[in-house]
Amino acid sequence: MKKFISYSLTVLILITLDQISKTYLISYLKTQPRFILEVLPFLDLVYAWNYGISFGLFKQYYQYSNYALLILNSFIVIYLINLLLKSESKLSLYGLGFIIGGALGNLIDRIIRGAVFDFIYFNYQEFSFPAFNFADSFITIGAAMFIYDYLFNKNKNRK
Repeated sequence: MKKFISYSLTVLILITLDQISKTYLISYLKTQPRFILEVLPFLDLVYAWNYGISFGLFKQYYQYSNYALLILNSFIVIYLINLLLKSESKLSLYGLGFIIGGALGNLIDRIIRGAVFDFIYFNYQEFSFPAFNFADSFITIGAAMFIYDYLFNKNKNRK
């Protein structure tokens, strides 16, 4: 249980960063022309709502999918917390903390706002990547840490 409490601080910090950035940018981007702030030639901050899952998949089923995603996301977080409690590797623990923090950040959006707010948009000439947020980044970073640890450190000392 001590392990869970110590890594909960990481999760809380990530959720706080995610929610503060979303709250600020929801208000700020409404004041920008076309709801877009051009930061760099390849990076914009945009005002975008994701009613589906990753990359907006299934957004046409918003009325049904939001409840299903709330339930699914909650079960996934519970499962990841269980993994965190069983893990002995610091890299896995931080990876799981990042995944949980990101998942909870997006879960909070679905509960409070009815959809996930995305604002980071990479694009260059004909290339563009779907908008995402810090929570999505935390999930990706955490998954990379967890997978790396599993693949390359599975036989090493897990402490």
